[in-house]
Amino acid sequence: MRATQIATALFVAVACGGSTVTVDAGTDAAKVPCWGDARTSQMRQCTVQSDCAVVDHQADCCGTIVEEGVQLNQVDVVHNAETIANTGCAICKCPPGMTTDETGQSGGAYVASCDMGLCTAHAQ
Repeated sequence: MRATQIATALFVAVACGGSTVTVDAGTDAAKVPCWGDARTSQMRQCTVQSDCAVVDHQADCCGTIVEEGVQLNQVDVVHNAETIANTGCAICKCPPGMTTDETGQSGGAYVASCDMGLCTAHAQ
């Protein structure tokens, strides 16, 4: 039984590690692996809270969601980059973890604020 668990874990780790995508149509050198964060620091820059929005980030193969802050005008770019990066990644047969914000806090709702010049999501 233990050998089967180890073999399954290795398969998932290898299957999830192969896909990457270049963010911002090639203008940013960042590569996004399966379940990786598609945001760049540039996509998070802000001066006021109204610059920011919350996006869902699928953080693992189980479907766990982390709410993240991003510039309002970058929501579609981040969503599309993550969708492309996760295409073909292995889906695990496990329940998703609790939805949290970027700091690991959970709540009934999530809001974005401009914290020290970066859009950040917070649980409420």
